Amino acid sequence: MMEYKSNRHFKIWGYTASHSLLILRSSMLYEDVDGYTESMNYNIDIEFSAVAYLDVPDTFKSIQVHEIIENVPEKFNKYSKISGLKIFEIQSEGLCHFIIAGNCRVGKNRWILEDRIRNMGLDYEEIIAAS
Repeated sequence: MMEYKSNRHFKIWGYTASHSLLILRSSMLYEDVDGYTESMNYNIDIEFSAVAYLDVPDTFKSIQVHEIIENVPEKFNKYSKISGLKIFEIQSEGLCHFIIAGNCRVGKNRWILEDRIRNMGLDYEEIIAAS
């Protein structure tokens, strides 16, 4: 079961309906920027593929993502019966949001303006979590 937690700030980086791909990104900081630390010298992308349902704000001050297997909210019953889809709960600032997708993975990278929506051939430096 997939679970990821971070105190970094994230925002919707990109979504494409044609590929049903969503990326939430916490952007890297450069050494000359206030708040820079070694742990901020890379991006973190939370990538959802085969997105079927999306209910999230555009920014998160911190984030916790986990896959729900039990106690699925009733409004998602129709999705839980569709083979291959998973229900992800996103918690941030005391609120819960949901994404229903085929998969989720969290990857580290140092891309400046690139992402896997524009270039599916890119590989993450490290996969931190995956479902």
